[in-house]
Amino acid sequence: MPYEPEILKPGDNCWRVSTADKVAFLVDGADYFSTLSTSLQRAERRIVILGGDFDSRISLVPGGPSLAEMLLDLLARKPDLHIHVLVWRSSLFYCANGEISLFGETWRDHPRVHFVLDGAHPVGASHHQKVVCVDDSLAFMGGMDLTQERWDDCGHAPDNPGRINLTNNNYCPVHDVQMMVDGPAAADIAALAAERWRVATGEMLEELPRRFRRWPRHVRPALRRHRMAIARTHPAYNDRPEAREIEALNYEALKAAKKYIYLEAQYFALPTLTDLLADHLQRRSGPEVIIVATRKSNGVLEQYVMGENRDRLFGQLRRADRWNRLRLLYPVSATAPECEVKVHSKLVIVDGRFLRVGSSNLNHRSMGLDTEIDAAFEAEGLTARRGIGRLLCRLLGEHMGVSPARLARHLAVHRSLVRTVDKLNCGERCLVPFPGSEADGEFEPTLGSSLLDPHRPIDLDYLWNALTSLVPLRFSR
Repeated sequence: MPYEPEILKPGDNCWRVSTADKVAFLVDGADYFSTLSTSLQRAERRIVILGGDFDSRISLVPGGPSLAEMLLDLLARKPDLHIHVLVWRSSLFYCANGEISLFGETWRDHPRVHFVLDGAHPVGASHHQKVVCVDDSLAFMGGMDLTQERWDDCGHAPDNPGRINLTNNNYCPVHDVQMMVDGPAAADIAALAAERWRVATGEMLEELPRRFRRWPRHVRPALRRHRMAIARTHPAYNDRPEAREIEALNYEALKAAKKYIYLEAQYFALPTLTDLLADHLQRRSGPEVIIVATRKSNGVLEQYVMGENRDRLFGQLRRADRWNRLRLLYPVSATAPECEVKVHSKLVIVDGRFLRVGSSNLNHRSMGLDTEIDAAFEAEGLTARRGIGRLLCRLLGEHMGVSPARLARHLAVHRSLVRTVDKLNCGERCLVPFPGSEADGEFEPTLGSSLLDPHRPIDLDYLWNALTSLVPLRFSR
């Protein structure tokens, strides 16, 4: 009998579902960047890069050539190769990349480099997808841009000498997840990238005539011949209607949970998902919930909007946790002194049978304003469940400094994710509970949240409603 998915619904909570011949999960920047470097060497016809941020001065391998030098070398050796780079225009001002300072003759002037700054979005929106496509046959997507301060290895050592930015300053440890796919699913990601290129430039990228074998030989797939869903967020713009598939997918996946929910999130600022998790926690037989998140936000505004709202929503979850099934945690790679690991991943695992990884954060912007892409898998058999389970054990094992095999053994004995974490979470590398919140009562977002974390494009009606919520006005009739 063919497998019938329970969660994935094309046209509702995902764009389309197709087959990924092979799937690999690349944990942390060292894993992703080195695999990408190998894969780019095999490109022959086209490389497409989508980024919310981009900096060609970085090296994919510590001590290696810059990304710009690598791409120019590829072009010199491969006469049929074209490179298309599409980067959110405002990243040059909001982020720390150096593309804006590269005046005069640069790598971007090569006739087969097509570099475009993408401002094709409503006011206040951003392009947040992180995608690389190789010959329409191999695709990478997830949480990592090709820019500064993304590289780290899974050790996250406080004094890792490779974790130095382009100004020779050390940056904090950072954890993230990217994935690599080939087969029809990779072709679908390439088609989505081509559509982004069309909207930004008016130019259609021609479909390559055939698929190529581009999978790097040293990478062992986590899943084979498995259906993969692509879910999107993008706002309505010109002739393109909005897509809010990721919002629907998150809700349906978490609603379906029976045993456990495991989230890795840079932000946590969605009251609707918090209400759903609270309902789960209040039920005697509901699922366990583990959230691994960044504690310290970057900058005053980010801390005020994302950090404060996260703390208030975490307070709501604590009040709902009647049966001690909730763990709210942030990772550290050392405790004396404490060295926090920045969580930049955007990942959901439910019951070992559902996995979602991509670019979208758990905030309002990622649900209806910014351009996002996620991939999702609903396990079709025991082999796929084992693949998802291995990723879960790898992630939790990394955070707590224990091997995936040891974590899997404890999980088999305790049959509880929470009890397994409680038992093993005792080393110098560990997951630290978020400090308790004094917030009580119903959740109230911080003042100005609707302007700084909007759920849809900011038109005049939206702006008026947001401003009047900040300063309530009374009108006489």
